[in-house]
Amino acid sequence: MLERIGPSLPDACILIPPGALKDISDHHLAGGDVVGLIRELRGKARPIRELLEARSKREHTEALAKAGDLPRKPDILMEFVNLTRLLGLAGEERSAKLLYLALVSRFLDRPVSVCVKGPSSSGKSFLVDIVLRAVPAECCYVLSAMSERALAYSEEPLSGRFLVLYEAVGLGSDFATYLLRSLLSEGRVRYETVEKTQQGLRPRLIEREGPTGLIVTTTLAGLHPENETRMFSLTVRDDPEQTRAVLLMQAEAANSEAQDPLDLEQWHALQKWLQGAEHRVFVPFGRWLAETMEASAVRLRRDFGAILRLIKAHAILHQALRERDAQGRIVAKAEDYRAVYGLVADMVSEGVQAIVPETVRETIEAVAQLSTESAGPVSLGQVATTLRVDKSAASRRVRVALDGGYLINDETKKGRPAKLRLGDPLPAEVPILPTPEMLEEAIRGGVVSYPVNNAATLQHLASAPLQRCSVSGGVKAPSPPLDPWDAEVGNASSS
Repeated sequence: MLERIGPSLPDACILIPPGALKDISDHHLAGGDVVGLIRELRGKARPIRELLEARSKREHTEALAKAGDLPRKPDILMEFVNLTRLLGLAGEERSAKLLYLALVSRFLDRPVSVCVKGPSSSGKSFLVDIVLRAVPAECCYVLSAMSERALAYSEEPLSGRFLVLYEAVGLGSDFATYLLRSLLSEGRVRYETVEKTQQGLRPRLIEREGPTGLIVTTTLAGLHPENETRMFSLTVRDDPEQTRAVLLMQAEAANSEAQDPLDLEQWHALQKWLQGAEHRVFVPFGRWLAETMEASAVRLRRDFGAILRLIKAHAILHQALRERDAQGRIVAKAEDYRAVYGLVADMVSEGVQAIVPETVRETIEAVAQLSTESAGPVSLGQVATTLRVDKSAASRRVRVALDGGYLINDETKKGRPAKLRLGDPLPAEVPILPTPEMLEEAIRGGVVSYPVNNAATLQHLASAPLQRCSVSGGVKAPSPPLDPWDAEVGNASSS
């Protein structure tokens, strides 16, 4: 009742009956003073707002206790990679990190969306499923497909959550992609339609509130261009080495004795604690990044915002080890940029065609080699044999190269074998983002102003007025003061 009524009546007061009293009638039948009881309860009544806030604080503290030492790990993403290995994921470390960090970005005003690409049977869905297991189910709304107007008419709440779609073709139509694009860009969907009523045709305005992030998988080389620029695109590995790693992981799982499923409570508790933690982040090197990075492509106007949001998400995830500024905001550190740089630097460069993915470069080199050897057009089968991948993987690589203009297919009839030849020359690789080492040098040189040990930070780190107590002979003897972290955990334990 509190959850349903609270948002609309936050100042309404709740009368909480004492003991095992069921209702006022019970009290009356027992011969009690009904008027006196009501008067007493009204004096003790608390607004719904206070009750919800108290419960939220209690759940926040309890979640911190259950998360254990995980929030204070210096590299939580690496801890997460170790978890994915235990869950059966082979390789794909960077992809797993990026997806997990994107899920953390749901606490921001605009989450970071990700498209997972790869050929059929490459493990896209398995990768996403493994990552989702580490967050509470209520963080995401998972679908295999949806109709073109489902995003407008569905009553499932999407604000502060991720929509997970296990195949891009499940978007259904251009109209569905348009609604999704509106949700990602504007943070809401406002769709006006006309419906039949007893009074005739009447307009109806449907609003779906965000912000909402998107994780989608696809076998396509690319999505709708307008949607593609609103997401980071990562491609699962299709090389023989990765296939071997997957086979070895499956063999190990088949030979291991049956074990109980991994307890993921600690990871779920981490996310629940973050839900009630600080979400405001100050990035002191944001201006330096804007002035230093290559600004040759218009798309960077959108990508740069996503990079900053990933930096903020990483700082939020590691906020237990971050300082605060004068406004109480988390202060991002160079470590946050280093982590994000390792995840998306090449994707940003590929997005503006400043560099070409290594898989595409290998494909173009294979076509060049085969053209020299045969002095004629190259077929898809020849490319697959040279690269030691199956035809589906080779076909996807070739499609990406064709879309970029680096290869040309002289066969114009559908269903006929491809006749591939070289197209435009590969671009000279130009780094878009400055390296983490450059940022660290700027910090050491004073180019980047970095707040350290200010009043807000000291207040945040100040020890709570609680003491750890050891029990001896029924008498509590005071021990040295707790640090703030232990104090908060201590609160959860004592409650």
